[in-house]
Amino acid sequence: MATSISFARGAPCPEALSGDLIAACTRDALAADAVRILSYGTGHGYPPLREALAAEHGATADQVLVTNGSLQGFVFLLETLLSPGDLVAVESPTYDRALLQLRLHDMEVLPIPVDDDGMVVEALAEACAAGRVPKLVYTIPNFQNPSGATLSAERRRALVEVCDRYDILILEDDPYGKLRFEGDAIPGIWETAGPGRVIFTSSFSKTVAPGLRVGYLVSPPDIAATLAAAASRTYISPALLSEAAVSQLISAGGLQANIDTVTGLMRERRDAMMRGMRHLPEGSRCVPPLGGFFCWVTLPEGVSADALFDDAAAAGIAYVKGSDCVLEGGERTLRLAYSGVSPAEIEEGMERLGAVFRDAAVASR
Repeated sequence: MATSISFARGAPCPEALSGDLIAACTRDALAADAVRILSYGTGHGYPPLREALAAEHGATADQVLVTNGSLQGFVFLLETLLSPGDLVAVESPTYDRALLQLRLHDMEVLPIPVDDDGMVVEALAEACAAGRVPKLVYTIPNFQNPSGATLSAERRRALVEVCDRYDILILEDDPYGKLRFEGDAIPGIWETAGPGRVIFTSSFSKTVAPGLRVGYLVSPPDIAATLAAAASRTYISPALLSEAAVSQLISAGGLQANIDTVTGLMRERRDAMMRGMRHLPEGSRCVPPLGGFFCWVTLPEGVSADALFDDAAAAGIAYVKGSDCVLEGGERTLRLAYSGVSPAEIEEGMERLGAVFRDAAVASR
């Protein structure tokens, strides 16, 4: 039986994870601040890390909440700022776990289409004009999960304008933004919007290590206090040791070098995935992402990623069905994560996957 190759999970490859680096940062953090790190802390998170993140985002420490990964912050937000039945606008497609949480919390979801330049903000404006005004817009502006698209500068400005006009809160989820392969970075929505309009969230899962479980939100102080109270009710004190290790990595000046290493590894894998697209049936479409972890593939008419999911699994290949990332439809789409596998595995996996899809394409003619 062929070795399984997974394009399903958006996780860093083993080469991106430095045990020596994390061990050194943890040791140095304990040497400098052991009593505070090993004691109970406040729900907001480790103070030096909050201060470093506040400085990065032009905020104050009381605006920063450090969480157990960024998804946990999203859950706190749903449970404290919104109520069941509230309308939330999301990109279509969007992060499947976010979509799942919206469903679990009984939110009404307003899907906004995504094209090569990210969210089609005009569609959001049209929905608002028709009376469907969401309380929250959830967006992943850089190298979006799952589409890989990046929201253009023009659309970022347009999004802020629409949300200002209708008084809509924006949740800017940006775990991939620092993993850019080419081109210039685009100013973030947090940087361009007025005070109180945006909550920014990110994570060190992609740039350092997912096992550390360190994510964070930056928000207006009153929202940050509400979210921190929810955190304190949930787990009393966060995992200060991993937060302190990240804080030490930042203060020692090692974060950017690690990001550069991870970016190089991801670029190599993105390039391998793009080469592997030649194995897919004629008429398949994938826009090369400029950064991040994911490629989004649209198969030709008559070829269903949903219907072929089990056939691909039998060939030892796993992927995320595009239909899991939308409210309805998406059967011809799939998300391929290149982040966690080697270039050689990508080539072999794409060859196997292509054979499954090409056979189906021939049969559909």
